Amino acid sequence: MQSNTASQEQRELLRQYELSLHRRQDGPIRRIQNFFAENTRIKATLMIMVYFVVFAVSFQTSRADFEQTTSKYLEANNLQTSQSVPSTRVVTRSVTPTPSPSESSTYADALTLPATDKPSEDKPSTGMQYTASGYSYGHCTMYVSKRRPIPQNWGNARDWLRRAQAAGFTTGEYARPGAIAQTTVGRYGHVAYVEQVQEGKVYVSEMNYVGWNRLSYRWADESEFNYIY
Repeated sequence: MQSNTASQEQRELLRQYELSLHRRQDGPIRRIQNFFAENTRIKATLMIMVYFVVFAVSFQTSRADFEQTTSKYLEANNLQTSQSVPSTRVVTRSVTPTPSPSESSTYADALTLPATDKPSEDKPSTGMQYTASGYSYGHCTMYVSKRRPIPQNWGNARDWLRRAQAAGFTTGEYARPGAIAQTTVGRYGHVAYVEQVQEGKVYVSEMNYVGWNRLSYRWADESEFNYIY
């Protein structure tokens, strides 16, 4: 019996020695890993807490950066606005301006057409006058032909009055809204569409008056044109 008891005590001492030896060899990191492996709930709780801490720190940092960047942008924008020159009022081509003869300071610049033999007036060339639509793209004739149902073979604007009369259209010296205003001034002449008539003045819309393929509006003397009704 004594020998058996001694053997059990020796085995217990040996086991404790082995456990102590394992603890020394594992070190603190290994013990922590073993602890979390045995306590999964504690591990999950600590991980959630760590995630919340990281998220809070990141949020505060991002918010501070955002506020700093926004503040710099607003300061720069206010400085630029205070130093900028007021912008010029622009009238879009899609909206017809509301005309009034009293708003124009002078009509002298509207009484004479610009020379129509400028290079910009020759695009496309006169050899391409008769296209699929009848008139050259970007010219006054093309624009007016889209505003009024007319034959597509009247050629240059300077010939429109004569060819309109030959086609049976009524012509005259007095403007009416919706009439075609025509003049032989310039190399190829010019046509415009009458929008309004007021006290000897006509408000016309036209293309290629201020530049090729550009639509513009102006007041002019009624006597400047002949009219096709």
